[in-house]
Amino acid sequence: MKEQSIQRFSEHLFFFSAIAFSVGLSTSKIILSVSSMLMVLSILLQGNYKSIPGKIKSAVALHPLLFFLGIHIIGLIWTADFTFAGNDLKTKLTLLIVPVAFALQPLSLKKINGILHFFIAAVFLTSLINILAWHQVFGTRIYTDIRELSLFGSHIRYGILVAMAATVCIYQIKQSSGLWKFLFVIVAVWFAYYTYFSQIVSGLLAFLTMLFSFCFWYIYQKNKVLAAGLSTVLVLFILTAVYVLLKPSDTKTSFAQQDFPSLTLNGNPYTHNLEPGTFFNGKPVLANLCEEELRDEWNRVSNIDYDGKDLKGQALRFTLMRYLTLMDLRKDSLGVHKLSKEDITFIEKGIASREEANGGLLARWHGIRFQLQNSGDPNGHSLLQRIEYWKTAAHIIKKNWLLGVGTGDLQKSFDEQYTIDKSRLLPEYRLRAHNSYLTAWVSFGIAGILLFLWMILRFINQSIQTKHFLGFTFILIASATFILEDTLETQMGASFFAFFFGVFLSQGAKAS
Repeated sequence: MKEQSIQRFSEHLFFFSAIAFSVGLSTSKIILSVSSMLMVLSILLQGNYKSIPGKIKSAVALHPLLFFLGIHIIGLIWTADFTFAGNDLKTKLTLLIVPVAFALQPLSLKKINGILHFFIAAVFLTSLINILAWHQVFGTRIYTDIRELSLFGSHIRYGILVAMAATVCIYQIKQSSGLWKFLFVIVAVWFAYYTYFSQIVSGLLAFLTMLFSFCFWYIYQKNKVLAAGLSTVLVLFILTAVYVLLKPSDTKTSFAQQDFPSLTLNGNPYTHNLEPGTFFNGKPVLANLCEEELRDEWNRVSNIDYDGKDLKGQALRFTLMRYLTLMDLRKDSLGVHKLSKEDITFIEKGIASREEANGGLLARWHGIRFQLQNSGDPNGHSLLQRIEYWKTAAHIIKKNWLLGVGTGDLQKSFDEQYTIDKSRLLPEYRLRAHNSYLTAWVSFGIAGILLFLWMILRFINQSIQTKHFLGFTFILIASATFILEDTLETQMGASFFAFFFGVFLSQGAKAS
């Protein structure tokens, strides 16, 4: 009788811990840490340790993850920086604890749905707080960068959580009726709006992956060949659309010096720089420029000095020039005079166009295009920095393709390669790969990348075999965002992956 009571307590404790973990994903690292420890405690209280090997053996999708984690231990053999290695292993501990706990303590479908409902509620409430604070419905904080939108953690990680919450919502719409169905529709629409407003490229990628997964899954049930064909066409269409939207404008033959006036209305001379790299959206940013007038007039209407920095830390003069260019105004005293008070505030905040000020994905698109068309200096530009990271990772892989650099020498290898390559990145921007596939290869060589791919493909295969749509969509979202993020190198990223890997590994989830 006592053993049965302990068993029931263990089950309740694990269920409570899983709920707390789902809430902690969008709120607090402390909640994640405490709930992880409670999961371990629930397994210890469960007893029956002899059954553990059999349960792990039956959880076949878990095996590649365990092998991938195992290579982190082996990688210590050729590691020099054990401090970094220790921190990395501490972060990856979540990837061991949570999925194994779910494998040892499988939950019913009803409990899985309950956990997912708490996850949706937590993401909804935190996203609502983020938006209300951004619009200063409460609080006095002044925001200058959309990346400050997320108040509870990484802006990028949060965007992925929103996409995952939207996935669960849409799935629950089909499973629910009445008021619950209506609520899930409303919340799913809200998550779509948040993804649009937040401008998170990884979040958008995750959301689009979710939509693709729904379409693929529906067609796959009807015709597997048709699903494969349409998927290929859709991927090619998206790649083509991205190229068309982001390709540089042809600026080499659009303008000549004689196309521009020589003097301002005040009789001061203009300068017209038409060199490559000085255009945006086909418009010459450094033409029709009279800096003497621009400086004097700007300093008259603003408290931020023309030769200083805007609130984003950028050179204000260039923010002003780009803003005037996109408004088809000349860069002189008259151009500044035509700016409204709202325009001046935008420029002071580091916003370089009205489209950017309006927010949403259109603003992000303008920002990315500007980066690609003005790629001389990658510092402070997320996409250009990533390209530098990937180039550096490729150089490291070329020299260490077989075994990698080991568990602890990841940052050390990047620092050394940046110096060798004479990278244009400033020291504060010299980060790691920001690509989970490259990170696995850099760290552990060919075995690392193969184990990483095996882990993903094995989970995809099991999800298809068990007809588990949510598991299938989760692993596709994770796989897509791995392209842009070192998801498993951060505590929040590892927790996100570990939680849903474990939830959808659970026998209760597979039964769905």
